[in-house]
Amino acid sequence: MIVASVPPRFHAGAAIAFETGLAVVAAGIGWLLGLWPLPGVSLSVDRWVEQSMAVGWGVLAAGPLIVGLLLVDRFPCGPWRDLQQTVDRQLLPWIRHWTVGQMALISLAAGFGEEMLFRGLLQTALADWLPGIWGAAFALLVASALFGVCHWITASYAVLAGLMGVYLGALLLITDNLLTPVATHAVYDFVALIYLIRSRTEPQRQEPRQDGANGSAAP
Repeated sequence: MIVASVPPRFHAGAAIAFETGLAVVAAGIGWLLGLWPLPGVSLSVDRWVEQSMAVGWGVLAAGPLIVGLLLVDRFPCGPWRDLQQTVDRQLLPWIRHWTVGQMALISLAAGFGEEMLFRGLLQTALADWLPGIWGAAFALLVASALFGVCHWITASYAVLAGLMGVYLGALLLITDNLLTPVATHAVYDFVALIYLIRSRTEPQRQEPRQDGANGSAAP
C-alpha cells in the first residue's frame, strides 16, 4: 500500500466520504426494510432536551474508552505491544498531516456512519427479528463481532473493536437512543486521533552529552 505518494488531504476527504457513505448505505437498507436506522432520534423541537441529554450521556460514556486507550498505549504488553507497533507503522502515516478540523469531521462521520450501520440497522433489525432478552443479546453480539471484523488490522485490534462494539451496543440498549453511542464513538475517535498524532510526533527531548573532563556539552 503506497501512502506517501498520495496527498494527505485526499486521505482525509476519502475517509470522510467513506464514513458518510456508510450512513447513506444504512439509510438506504433501512428504507428497503422499513426500519429507521436512527432509533430514538427525533428532529422535533419538543424533544430537544431529551436529545441533548442523550448526546451528553454519550460524551460522558467516552471516558472509560479513553482511559482504556491510555492504559493500552502506556503499558503495552504481549499482543498489545504488536498492536501498538502496527498502528504506528500502518495508520500513523495516513493521519499525521490531518488538521484538527479534518479529524473532527472524520470522527463525526464515523460516529454517525458506523453507528447507523452496526447499531441502528444491524443490531436493531436482529433484535426485532428475535424479540426478547435473548434476541437482544444475540443481536448485540453479532453486530459487535462484525464491527470487530470490519476493523481488522490485527487480531488484537479486532478484539478491542469488538469489545468497543459491545459497549456501544449496550449504550443503545440502555438509552434507547442512537445519539448516545454516536456521541461516544465520535468523541473517542477524535480524542484517539489527537492523542496518537501528538504522542507520536512530539519532538524528543535530548539530554546534552558531556565530552571531556571539563563537562562541556557536545555541539
